[in-house]
Amino acid sequence: MLDEMERNGLIVQYMYESITFKLAEGLRYTPDFMAIYADPTRGCAFFEIKASAFHASGQSNQMNSISKLKVAANKFKAFYFYKCYPRKKSEGGEWVIEPVKI
Repeated sequence: MLDEMERNGLIVQYMYESITFKLAEGLRYTPDFMAIYADPTRGCAFFEIKASAFHASGQSNQMNSISKLKVAANKFKAFYFYKCYPRKKSEGGEWVIEPVKI
């Protein structure tokens, strides 16, 4: 997914677990990937990758990475945050990339 975005010139670079956000005292969040957009007016984006739509929906009973992703998106509004998961092969495969709503 990010390789393709880089090949297509949408991003110039991406890095795995390169930044950690301090959400509150004793609460941190490290997104899976950070990507720098080729368009300098867009800055950078953070991607949380999940194995399935169930995990991406944040339906677990504990404060997981998706919950922290939402807190980070609300606190750090200057950045773009996305949750990503593979689309079922019966639905065409590829990736679903959803912006985090704040």
